Amino acid sequence: MSGTDAGDLFTRYCLPGNRYKKLLSASFMRADHEQVLEFATAIMGDSRQASTSDLEQLLGGDWREVLTACWLIGFAQRYEFRDELHRLIGEGDARRTGKGIAFALARFCQPSDAYALKQYLERSLGELQNRGNQPWCLGALLHIERRLGAMTSHDLIVPGGLWDRWSAAGFLEAADPSHWEREVAGWVELAESLD
Repeated sequence: MSGTDAGDLFTRYCLPGNRYKKLLSASFMRADHEQVLEFATAIMGDSRQASTSDLEQLLGGDWREVLTACWLIGFAQRYEFRDELHRLIGEGDARRTGKGIAFALARFCQPSDAYALKQYLERSLGELQNRGNQPWCLGALLHIERRLGAMTSHDLIVPGGLWDRWSAAGFLEAADPSHWEREVAGWVELAESLD
């Protein structure tokens, strides 16, 4: 992003309260209940006020803008950006933006979102050295499946399958896929509480 407008958008949407840093780490969920609600209320307010042009410009920026845009899109359930988020995850470079994409697709919660996540995971879990946002993408996929009552991830999480090999290849907070589903479900439930 370049120009005054881009700088204004970064200042308005990414910087308040170190927002992009908290979104990157998802640390906002580890604060006390009042702080979590305050953070979520602020981002929900911004997500509802952000224009389509604002979000498009943020999506054209660096990882901080893209990450923030994804969370704004998810909070406001801006379905018109579904194809763009599918494209972003389809390109496979979701290292710093993956949590935001996973959250937004979990909020959208449609079969096409599950498909986009599964396609990403089928590729990225095979690259054992690629340690990115696979856990949250898997969590989003499992969340969508649970809500829709459709199971497409079985081949990913079967014992000895792609997830087991990937999770065993490096440090991971939890190897249990349900841990990551709960993480993403917590984000979605927080946003739903403000709908």
